[in-house]
Amino acid sequence: MELNKILDEYDMILLGIGEGFEEEFPEEMKQGKEYSLEKDIQRKNYLEEHKNTKADLAYQKLAEGLKNKNYFVVTLCQDDKIYHSGLKKERIVAPCGSYSFLQCTNVCSSDIYNFEEMKESIEKGESPVCPHCKEPLVMNRIGVPKYSEEGYLPQWNLYTKWIQGTLNKKLLLLELGVGMKYPSVIRWPFEKMCYINEKARLVRVNDYLHHMTEELKEKGDSVQENPVEFVLNQFV
Repeated sequence: MELNKILDEYDMILLGIGEGFEEEFPEEMKQGKEYSLEKDIQRKNYLEEHKNTKADLAYQKLAEGLKNKNYFVVTLCQDDKIYHSGLKKERIVAPCGSYSFLQCTNVCSSDIYNFEEMKESIEKGESPVCPHCKEPLVMNRIGVPKYSEEGYLPQWNLYTKWIQGTLNKKLLLLELGVGMKYPSVIRWPFEKMCYINEKARLVRVNDYLHHMTEELKEKGDSVQENPVEFVLNQFV
């Protein structure tokens, strides 16, 4: 498969990034039964210290390959690496949240808070609290007891408007490392869009869950390969 040539054949590119691109954390940083903001802060620091990984390079390659394309990216990753890649931030939606923002534990309001603005006080040992109800703040990501979706909704609205413009357009759906963790976010919608749009094509890259549905066998490409390695091999 020559992905560069395939990209040139399509008017619009919808890129889905899954767990196959997610940063692996050391065992001691994994959350236990009780959520810990301290462990999430350790994870954030770990991500900032571990840059220039294969995934970082793959993101950069994708940014170069899509530079002059009409694209949108949906990512399940929470590690924020994609925002440092060169991909347009206004063309990215991350419905699972990230380590860049905080929210109220009880979601007493729709407000979210930039972590960097509170970093100095946190480093001094102060626990961040909600300015409205004074309850502790937690990371704004899936995995906290009550995840607030307000953080990504503005981008999700832009994404849905972009999708509306794909009807009857030559649309390439490129799915990289998407498993069955949250299939209703990328996997199933991508299959539906490909099925409905006669001019669409789905390229599914995954180590294990690369199989194509029976209905899309003539409209899809199934690639059994590590998604990060796939990108690095395609964009030399």
